[in-house]
Amino acid sequence: MGALIPNGNDAEIIDKLNTTFQGAKLAKLRKHIHDNADDLFGSGRKLHRISHRLKIFPTTGNRPKGRWYVFLRDLIGDPNRIQILQAIKDAVGDLNCVGIHFWARFNTKSNPPDYEVEVSPKHPDANGKFWITITLLCDHEIDPNIPGDPSDPPADGGEHGPEHPNLRPVRRKKKAVKKSAKKAIKQAGKKTAKKKR
Repeated sequence: MGALIPNGNDAEIIDKLNTTFQGAKLAKLRKHIHDNADDLFGSGRKLHRISHRLKIFPTTGNRPKGRWYVFLRDLIGDPNRIQILQAIKDAVGDLNCVGIHFWARFNTKSNPPDYEVEVSPKHPDANGKFWITITLLCDHEIDPNIPGDPSDPPADGGEHGPEHPNLRPVRRKKKAVKKSAKKAIKQAGKKTAKKKR
């Protein structure tokens, strides 16, 4: 049983979460929160709504998106929801936090609840930078008979800014880069020609 956690859908979600909460995407998420005063991870927020807004859900397997939303909405439990939101809010709000690692593993306790959350302590490096890890402990996989609900979750009260924050990194167009390089070479050539005169 424990060997099945994390399963394929878990691994897909873990990868999407880890990609969102580090590097350029984390920087853009922080900018969105700051620029829009959007308390995206406030204690009253719903995890399935956040998942919808950040476009983080599995796309493979048996009714993946709908079952993921039901898991976040109905199965994970309110104490875990609050703990996850607080951990993410603290990490995103602390510029010394380089990122968040997400993980899932089998809960080996003898009489565990369905799900528990562990948040790793901070271990800053010499520059004060740190990662945190949020691990979901599971004693079983989601029941495959759960039909799921893939509909868009309703907005949480107090949302600000676009429904889907743009977390894609800005890429410069190749033509613009080539033009600026050619311009710099041309200007350097003109300066050299003037010096020779």
